[in-house]
Amino acid sequence: MTNHVRMGIYSITNGNYDELVERAREGMAPILRNSPGFVFYSVTDVGDRRLVSVSTWETAEQAQAAAEKSAQWVSENLAGSLALEQNLIGEMTTLAATDRSAV
Repeated sequence: MTNHVRMGIYSITNGNYDELVERAREGMAPILRNSPGFVFYSVTDVGDRRLVSVSTWETAEQAQAAAEKSAQWVSENLAGSLALEQNLIGEMTTLAATDRSAV
């Protein structure tokens, strides 16, 4: 199974990871969840006041649209708290999963 992934690597400039995750859960998650082609959305604390946002989509175009929606939401809601370091979009091939139908 192949999906497309949007990864945003961010520096935390104000606040902390837990606060930012809660704000994303309340604001960004519903926007992505209600977008065409949505598969999943997660955020990971990678240390050094950085986080990685990952969303998975059915098509590359949907992943690109997610990057645009994410950039807009962050600029309107977290501009003083997060700085985008890198935005990556690519094809993801699942090699193993607990649900074998996902592979």
